[in-house]
Amino acid sequence: MLRLWLAAQALTACVARPDLGAQPVPLAPGKVAAARSLEAEAGAEWPRDSWWEGFGDSQLNAIVAEGLAGSPDIAAAAARLRRASGMAQEVGAALLPRLDAQGRLSAEKQSYSMGYPKEFVPKGWFDYGQVAGTLAFDPDLWGRNHAALAAATSEARAAEIETRQARLMLSTGIALAYANFAQLLAERDVALSAVALREATRRLVADRMANGLETRGSLRQAEAGVATARSQLGAVDQAVAVRRNQIAALIGAGPDRGLDLARPQLAKPQGLGIPAGVTTEIFGRRPDIAAARERVRAAAGRIRIARADFFPAISISALFGLQSLGLGNLLEKDAAFGNAGAAVSLPIFRGGALKGRYTAARGGYDEAVAEYDRTVLAAYQQTADAVTGRKLVGERLADLRAALAASEEAYRIARLRYEGGLSSYLEVLQVEDRLLQARLAAAAVEGEARALDISLIRALGGGYAMGTENHTKDHSHG
Repeated sequence: MLRLWLAAQALTACVARPDLGAQPVPLAPGKVAAARSLEAEAGAEWPRDSWWEGFGDSQLNAIVAEGLAGSPDIAAAAARLRRASGMAQEVGAALLPRLDAQGRLSAEKQSYSMGYPKEFVPKGWFDYGQVAGTLAFDPDLWGRNHAALAAATSEARAAEIETRQARLMLSTGIALAYANFAQLLAERDVALSAVALREATRRLVADRMANGLETRGSLRQAEAGVATARSQLGAVDQAVAVRRNQIAALIGAGPDRGLDLARPQLAKPQGLGIPAGVTTEIFGRRPDIAAARERVRAAAGRIRIARADFFPAISISALFGLQSLGLGNLLEKDAAFGNAGAAVSLPIFRGGALKGRYTAARGGYDEAVAEYDRTVLAAYQQTADAVTGRKLVGERLADLRAALAASEEAYRIARLRYEGGLSSYLEVLQVEDRLLQARLAAAAVEGEARALDISLIRALGGGYAMGTENHTKDHSHG
């Protein structure tokens, strides 16, 4: 065996791998400048696994639980995990010896009319039996099978982590749709108030026209305002119905489930913000980053597989068993037969196939590193966007609430002046329009604030966490 291995080592001198330069290294924690953009906030904590409970809405808790239990997205992710785990188990079998057993029983009668004298042909039927076992083992001197197992294990681990990513995307998707549902209902309240406001104004204009204090043109304009407000209410009702259908689909139910949704009661979650250490811990807190890291490891393993193909293939096998002509002799010691040996084969000319396979494996690794880096940078961007948005939306909301209060007062005064004959209908209409716009803007920004809270939870990984021992593991493999 030692001589065989030494011979194989000598033969490898004629096989050369292509020089593809230094392998890229994935982004490491601390290599992305984000400390100023993602400054820690006092009292902020990482999201917990069931983060949606922080909104204090029992209906949201129920529909998220329904979605995680019945969504096809979750079922598909679980199926991918089973497939990857099965493939890893199959690949790992190559590291163990393979033992097979065969048995054969037959009866045979030779023809008397094949050109031989009948006297020399055995007469009658003859039974034949054989029982044998085959043992084969690949010593894996160049680590090909170990590399294949490592790659398959990393793929299975990536699939496992991606089930958590699917869970995160589904739960935040449900919560975002639910927050938008709440926003639309608030906008519907504004639309209803607009209809009531326009109706009240139309009646006031009609009364003044009956008393000779207003023109028919003003009345027609007021009637147009009522029709427009009703049309806008219908548009909001349509959007509400569509959002109900969307939520039902997200949780894996039919559209009738959406009809049962009551008005959301979303509270402001406590402790939400940028926790300490986010610029480095985010590598282990985002399932998409963790999965991408496992894909890099799998790609590195495929490079080692392709590299091993340049070396001789060595196999050890043995055959042992019993065979006899006549079943009665099958168990006699003279019926034993067998062979054992080792074989080596060296690729000499494959038309560039081995170099192409190695180059492809290296390209796959480089792509996996680039995808990993892209995922990391996207994570920082999404987190920074959510942080910036939450800060600025708070300022906007305060300004809009002040503007809304001023608009409410301005409308009250304009209405009184119009009723007293001190201003025209046009002035009332202008103030009325500004009031409705302020109400809609406030409802929209309040909904945006809730959506940004959920976006920050998604950006921070939604409660996922894995051990930090894997964050800085070297991915450079020959």
